[in-house]
Amino acid sequence: MKTIIILKFQEWLSAQQLREDVIGDLARIPSMQNANHKTARRQSDEHKNWADIVISIPEPGFIDVFNEAWQEFLVAKQTAIVLLE
Repeated sequence: MKTIIILKFQEWLSAQQLREDVIGDLARIPSMQNANHKTARRQSDEHKNWADIVISIPEPGFIDVFNEAWQEFLVAKQTAIVLLE
């Protein structure tokens, strides 16, 4: 029986806080660190939930950073899935 571990963006982003680039800056924003996504009966759209948080950040420029971070996260998530197989 295979155990499937699903990487979540919040876990990935928290691990990026020590980076010295714009993704590290994004990871250190308090609203990103303290995001509380409630689980619903239906599957939520993780990207949309995080995008809603990012667009509420008062400093400009983080939407593009979030998009870059999301792409890196998807690669890390896919890599984790491949390694489990």
